[in-house]
Amino acid sequence: MKPDTREIINEELWRSVVWLAVGLFGWSLILTSTDVLAASALTALGLPLLTASVLAALLVGIRLATGLELKAKTEGSQLLWLIVGSVLGGFVVLYDVLVNGRGPLIILGYAVAVGFGVLIWRVARRQQSTV
Repeated sequence: MKPDTREIINEELWRSVVWLAVGLFGWSLILTSTDVLAASALTALGLPLLTASVLAALLVGIRLATGLELKAKTEGSQLLWLIVGSVLGGFVVLYDVLVNGRGPLIILGYAVAVGFGVLIWRVARRQQSTV
């Protein structure tokens, strides 16, 4: 493992503590408000752990593939804020579907919107790099 890769993994594992806190908060709101998911040790602890793990792995992959720092006041900060906003928005959409009874099609619409946001970010990044 190269030192850069080891450093990236270490930084993202530390950042996963924040993702775990966000997951605990988001999933606890959803679990206490709906009967669709049973509130058990598996869901109350497993879903936040799964959320934090997936996000940490995603960010490691993004950082290794793009070379971006994904820290505030860096070139990758826009992508970091897009990811943070997408995660928070994802909890709002899940809450709306599982608690308020909205149709699950809204999840597909949200996924398309996030994909469109990533596309806009990539186009803007390419334009900045050519200037």
